Amino acid sequence: MITHSTSTPLLSVKRFIYLFSLVLLIGGCQTIQDLADSIQKPTLSVDDVRVTGFNFQEMQLTYDIKINNPNAASLQMLGYDYDLDLNGNSFLDGNQTKEVTVKASDASIIQMPMTLNFRDVYRTISGLANEKETSYNFISHLRFDLPVLGETAIPVKKQGSIPLLKLPKLNLSNVQLENLSFNGADINLKLQFDNPNGFGLNINQFNYDLVVNGNQWAVGNALKGVNIKEDGVTELNIPVSLNIAQIGTSAYRILSGSEPLDYQLKGDFDFNPLHELLGSTNFDFNRSGQVPINR
Repeated sequence: MITHSTSTPLLSVKRFIYLFSLVLLIGGCQTIQDLADSIQKPTLSVDDVRVTGFNFQEMQLTYDIKINNPNAASLQMLGYDYDLDLNGNSFLDGNQTKEVTVKASDASIIQMPMTLNFRDVYRTISGLANEKETSYNFISHLRFDLPVLGETAIPVKKQGSIPLLKLPKLNLSNVQLENLSFNGADINLKLQFDNPNGFGLNINQFNYDLVVNGNQWAVGNALKGVNIKEDGVTELNIPVSLNIAQIGTSAYRILSGSEPLDYQLKGDFDFNPLHELLGSTNFDFNRSGQVPINR
């Protein structure tokens, strides 16, 4: 379990001033008990659960907590704790100091962000490494400085499910030679994109840099609008036109020979995941090795 904690300051002087002000405000109350009876605890609800940032290694999950103050005077929040369990296992908890004033007969929303590192998730909770999503149970106690009642903790809960993200793999399986002359060549880069996640990916743009035998052969972008299927391998074709005069006559010898290419392919994908909780993200890659030339 991952725990974060900070201390809450003593606010007795503030509470006295607040109590005195409230006594003046509520003129009909004659006793402290009357005053206590007139104070209502704020009500809490989870207004929204959002993924506010992610990549394939970690996710920032943000809970929007709505605080409704039914009283005729403002209320002071002191801080909160939280506990997030995944698949019935406590995974992340913490305790934060956060002072927020909620106006009289009004509502405020506070945000509780927390970061899930998926390597930690899979190491801590056995069985989730092979799952596409997991259930969660979120509970938090918000602490308020209430007149007469003093420091009071009020709970709020939320249950749901979130996707479990896993790092895709990219492989250059071969180079297809379409056309070759002393002036230029047309080749097709045959890529295999292995997406182990339970949702598809729509490519906004694929940026690449191809180096062969230490020489840069091509730089470009491609595949806009192409879909990557969920939980499987998608074949991708990247057509590339080479100018032999620019990249050197060694490229002609390499492409006309029978030996595999020594290559480095690097760049990044810009995706829109096909999942309602997830926004756009990037996937950087850098692959090198030898690859055959198919004719």
